[in-house]
Amino acid sequence: MIGLHSAILDKDEKMIVKNALILYVSDLQKRFYRDKLISEDIYLDKMKELQDIVDKLHLAELYK
Repeated sequence: MIGLHSAILDKDEKMIVKNALILYVSDLQKRFYRDKLISEDIYLDKMKELQDIVDKLHLAELYK
């Protein structure tokens, strides 16, 4: 089976994705901690999904 692979993102594109993920994390945290709209299980699942995305796209290197 041939899998589809996206092109490697350049630094500017990674910064856009990183900034979007930061906004998404902020929204998740508000919905979980402040508004109590999502359960801990959902929150942790979403955070794990985000960690997987960060790992796959090598976004952690932007913090070095």
